[in-house]
Amino acid sequence: MPRFLRNLKFRQGALAFAAVLGVCAAFWIGYGVSQAFGRVRLDTLKESYGRDEFVDVRLRTRDPGLRAQWTAQGVRIRVLREGLPVTGIGGLRELPLRWDSARGAWMGRWPCPWNPPLGRYSLELSEPLESGKELRSRGFELRARPLNPFPPRLAVVNWESAKSLASLQVRAPDGTLKDWRGLLDWTEYAGADAFWMLGGQTPGSGSGEVWQTRNLKMIPEVARECHRRGLKFGVWVMYSLTVSSTNRIPGYEYALEIEEGRPKPTRAVSLRDERRLKDVAALLKRFAAIKEVDFLGVDYIRNALGGYELAEEFRADMPWAFGASAGCERWSPEQRMADFARRKIARKDARLIDAWQWWRAHRVGRVLRELRREIGPSKPLWAFTLTWQKGWHHGQDPVMFSDAGADACALMMYEADSAQYAQMIKDWHAYVRSADARLITGDIVDWSLHQRAAAGPGEMRRRLDAAVDGIYADGPAAGIFIHDLDRALNGRLGRWSTRAWLDAARASIRRMKRLPPPSGTWKERTT
Repeated sequence: MPRFLRNLKFRQGALAFAAVLGVCAAFWIGYGVSQAFGRVRLDTLKESYGRDEFVDVRLRTRDPGLRAQWTAQGVRIRVLREGLPVTGIGGLRELPLRWDSARGAWMGRWPCPWNPPLGRYSLELSEPLESGKELRSRGFELRARPLNPFPPRLAVVNWESAKSLASLQVRAPDGTLKDWRGLLDWTEYAGADAFWMLGGQTPGSGSGEVWQTRNLKMIPEVARECHRRGLKFGVWVMYSLTVSSTNRIPGYEYALEIEEGRPKPTRAVSLRDERRLKDVAALLKRFAAIKEVDFLGVDYIRNALGGYELAEEFRADMPWAFGASAGCERWSPEQRMADFARRKIARKDARLIDAWQWWRAHRVGRVLRELRREIGPSKPLWAFTLTWQKGWHHGQDPVMFSDAGADACALMMYEADSAQYAQMIKDWHAYVRSADARLITGDIVDWSLHQRAAAGPGEMRRRLDAAVDGIYADGPAAGIFIHDLDRALNGRLGRWSTRAWLDAARASIRRMKRLPPPSGTWKERTT
């Protein structure tokens, strides 16, 4: 066969083979494109979350039909634990997602339930996909934050006062008149392990001065004296509440109350004020740099007053719970704020109340996370925490605070009558176990706040013992604190003396010290 015929035949075969390859390639490319357009991805922005966080859910697809369907009809997802749907905050069972053009996905913020189980959770669409569509779903994990170690069975006496330490005179347990060191004499008398004092209070004495400075220079000296005596030392900062409604700090955003349908500033700084966060973090870092400071603390880490300036932020995060009156989209933010306040105060919408309480605790969690980041991981941080309805009533939750950055919650078991106190203990006992958060229970030296009970200090002791025994479902409290020496020396003591009240505190501390050591069921930092 001539060469040109052989070449022609070869070229014809090659062209035929190339045509077959083209058809196959077109088939597989088309199949791949159809598969890609029919594929749906459901996941979260992070692999793990703390119990104080929103879980950010993301849904993506390139399928134009699904996009049109979800745009017109909406789309919802469910969160599952061990294959069963999880009912969350406000009775939420299906989370609605909204289109986010910046991320090119449908997004939703799922609030972790109150004290949920740790471990793996999965995601699914509320409505199954039609045949030919593929869902690829990846779940997430809830993890507890390792806590800084605390001394076992820690007993604390604190001092909540801005009185000048330099000029303080204290009648000591032996009857002699001493300077500020008399406070430590009483701390030792009570058998406590540690002395905590208020170190940061706003405003200062001068116009625009952020901190009351009269005691700041003495804190290192007090800390050294504590260590010389074998006491540990802690210092705390008041976060939200200020002690003046007239001396305002320029540049601060103050929390809003609603009066006669209009917003009115309070003397509390808003939880969202970034400058306040930086100021508090800077002061805590200053304290943390003192070698003898063993513990750092924060108080009024909540909406101390007002908080309605946060309503629009709450609405953006939890629109399914916020709700509103008809036509609210045409209202100003101030009008929506007033409407929200009216509905919240009425307390008829259980979903709204539960969501608002959780959201505020989450918002405080963001503050704690930032404080922890600023001051570093090494020094233990405690947060004073209110106790009505496990703290929820005040927008607080010890489990959420634990994951956010608090190594202990000092529970303020105050201002309740005997029946209310028993109910508080019952509620806490049913809610929390020792692995969930480190709880230090406390009571106040104040006869009036014990409803002028005939037993006086004996009633305080009874309540301290009951809280230690009953706060957890699985064992005694992690510690105890006595609030506070200024009240014990100068407060409403009834017919009893300072010594009588601190005798009661000492008896409770000694009793707690005889209890078995804690099991250490919470996970602690090892480095």
